[in-house]
Amino acid sequence: MKKKGEVSHNTNGKYIRSLIFGFNDGTVSNLALVAGLSGAMLGNKVVILGGLADMIAGAISMGLGNYIATKSQVEFYRHEYQREKEEIKTLPKLEIKEIEDIYRKKGFRGKELAMVVKRITSNKKRWLNVMMEEEIGMTKRGIENPVAVGLMTFGAFLLAAAIPVIPFFVLPVKEALVLASVTCMSLLFAVGVAKTHYTGRDWLRSGIEMVVIGAIATLASYYLGDFFNNYLTRVL
Repeated sequence: MKKKGEVSHNTNGKYIRSLIFGFNDGTVSNLALVAGLSGAMLGNKVVILGGLADMIAGAISMGLGNYIATKSQVEFYRHEYQREKEEIKTLPKLEIKEIEDIYRKKGFRGKELAMVVKRITSNKKRWLNVMMEEEIGMTKRGIENPVAVGLMTFGAFLLAAAIPVIPFFVLPVKEALVLASVTCMSLLFAVGVAKTHYTGRDWLRSGIEMVVIGAIATLASYYLGDFFNNYLTRVL
């Protein structure tokens, strides 16, 4: 229970990266794809098939990629944890010296430094955790669950990538692209605003940043599609 006046910190923020990453990439990449196909003057069927293929392939690729990356980080943490644990057991004097060096750099001196070092090294679990955090730069609290991260990325990408495709089921290509663009830009802005709950950034700047990224990708893809369509028409 939080005491009166105590600041509450959000502990779920470590997973926001996977959700934002999956949603942003799913929205931007598939919107860019359907824009490119639309710019090439291809029909609804081609745009839909291309969008669905990218949605499924991208979600699998992103989910597995994030799972493997996070799993590798967990394995690295465990390896370093065991190494530090063994060094504390077999080379305690050297590890104590490392603690002294760490806290001397933080400004501790004399009796104050000796007291801090003694306090930390009197408990092997605390000692080990300090070594992991200060020397390796990793904490157990900061490690994400690989399965959870993979599923979050997969789900966020799949959901986001479906949004730009839906209008092409019911509208002609040009109108569908306009609706898809407006919808996706609005969602990107909302996601940019929402993530400031965890990042503490200015909401307007964060939202606009997301929209600008999406707009650049969409416009570039559309005009590239248009360019290649005109070029191939002349050549072929």
